[in-house]
Amino acid sequence: MNDQQTGLAVATLIAIVVTLMILAVPKAHGGEKMLCNLAPQGVGEWHYRTKIGGRREQCWYIGERMKPRSELYWAEAPAIAPMTIMFEEKKPSEFELRWKGE
Repeated sequence: MNDQQTGLAVATLIAIVVTLMILAVPKAHGGEKMLCNLAPQGVGEWHYRTKIGGRREQCWYIGERMKPRSELYWAEAPAIAPMTIMFEEKKPSEFELRWKGE
């Protein structure tokens, strides 16, 4: 191979790799639900919507502009069981009993 053929082979390989990288990024299509991100991540054409699921943060996604809010969602936080705080009953000290006159 001469230098010109080598350069053409390298350019073709780079073009293929870039194309595969672009295709690997999930994009939103019409009617498809998309998970919201807090910030744009990686390459691609990112857009955002507000007021998704009652949250104030911007919902960033890859895909068409002005995607319907009904097709965007936030990941749910795991449910946390309510905590019960129990206190050990403290017996009054000898000083407290004398102070109260008991």
